Amino acid sequence: MRIPTLFQRVKKVLDHARATFALPDDAPFLLVDPQPSDGRLEYGYRWMDNQNLLCVFVGMVWGDQGKDPVWEVRVETSSPELAEMLRAGNWHRLAARRAESRFSDWGKFWHEDLAGSASMLGASAAVTRFMEEDNAEHMAAEFLAGAFYALLASGALSALLEVAKQHADPGLGATHGNG
Repeated sequence: MRIPTLFQRVKKVLDHARATFALPDDAPFLLVDPQPSDGRLEYGYRWMDNQNLLCVFVGMVWGDQGKDPVWEVRVETSSPELAEMLRAGNWHRLAARRAESRFSDWGKFWHEDLAGSASMLGASAAVTRFMEEDNAEHMAAEFLAGAFYALLASGALSALLEVAKQHADPGLGATHGNG
């Protein structure tokens, strides 16, 4: 059972993060649902590209093994085949390194090498890390917004999406004479 007041506080953090960093109008990712996920294993918002190749999660994660909760921003693929292709080309590592170049004040971006995992890269920080701050909820929101911003501003997310699109439609990389 989850404590309803906890979800209210976490939702305030998530909403503040969304307000702090709103995606540009021309961003290739759209908010999947205006309400955070169900809260079974994680609680947060998801953005997905229009071809449903990549998904960005922003929120709190505790998983199914009762782990300590973490604030997390992560990029996932829609299929295991796409994830393996991106891993084979080390695209997830390059994207993590590129995003980290815009995020050094907060921490590091990680990349996932585990075969079969949909997760590609992200940034995570233990919720307890923020408890010592005067305004822990504000700092958590800044962490989430900063990581999301780093993915976009560094070009890491758009590069990963471009490679994913080429994998989904190999003809995209070729020059077409349409006219």
